[in-house]
Amino acid sequence: MNKNFLTYFFRFILIVLLQIFVLNKISLWGFVMPVVFISFIFSLPFQTPKWAVILLGFLIGIIIDFFTGIIGIQALAMLIISFIRPFIIRILLRKEREEHLRPILLDMRFFWYFQYAFLLTFIYHSVYFFVDVLSFYNFSHTMLVILSNTVCSLVCIFLIQILFYKSSKRY
Repeated sequence: MNKNFLTYFFRFILIVLLQIFVLNKISLWGFVMPVVFISFIFSLPFQTPKWAVILLGFLIGIIIDFFTGIIGIQALAMLIISFIRPFIIRILLRKEREEHLRPILLDMRFFWYFQYAFLLTFIYHSVYFFVDVLSFYNFSHTMLVILSNTVCSLVCIFLIQILFYKSSKRY
């Protein structure tokens, strides 16, 4: 069996378990919860087929939904970021990318990875919270919740990237 497939399979299982059994129990100030399972989609190699990214995004979203008891919102948000991921990569990587690199913190420049992770995390939280409240009535409060959750999630995603991934740069 392909070594890369097994590596990503174990990362998938580990990140889902970490989210479900550890991070879903954390609530800062009553409305901030770190979300790291989205980093699995971030870290898929550039050459991963779009259909596979979307399928994996839906799968991880529906699994998390099942364990949180709110079916559909996580899956929808994951589908959207899985769908727009190639467009974000194309916009941020204007020059030709090296095929052996992956969109992870240790392979890409910090500023590039920060933009990439921030955009996808912000979009994920925007979709999640606006679908959750189904209203723009208290827009400023919802934006505060989105930004707070985005920052908290980014800090955790950066830690996950440093702990779980090794560089594939070839020197």
